[in-house]
Amino acid sequence: MNCPRCKKLFRKVRQNVCPNCVKEIDREYEKCYKFMRKKENRACNVRDLSEATDVSVNQITMFILEGRLSIDNNPNMSYPCRSCGEPLRSGSLCDHCMGNLKKIAGYMKEDEQKRGEKEAQEKRERSALYRSGRDQ
Repeated sequence: MNCPRCKKLFRKVRQNVCPNCVKEIDREYEKCYKFMRKKENRACNVRDLSEATDVSVNQITMFILEGRLSIDNNPNMSYPCRSCGEPLRSGSLCDHCMGNLKKIAGYMKEDEQKRGEKEAQEKRERSALYRSGRDQ
């Protein structure tokens, strides 16, 4: 497959990126990790970390979401909600977007139940029509 990061062709075994990009991602992780460990950098945010390490905000966010980088000791560290961009410290969706998603799921469930009830009603009506036709 083609590496989504560098576009080079590679044989996919375990990773979704080529071996060279895996090494580069690991180097980026090390830069971020070392920067965040320094006491004077504990107040940094994702943008500060990105600027100091030349690692993209998206890659830093992936490190956090994968659990590779802990933001527990960095009170200003947050990353954007995948839907609206609101700052988060855990999960991938903020409470508001999660609530909207749950509402949509509830509506979909209601629609499915109504569709099932309607199909059952139509089946009963066809069955009754068939029986009344046989009785004549």
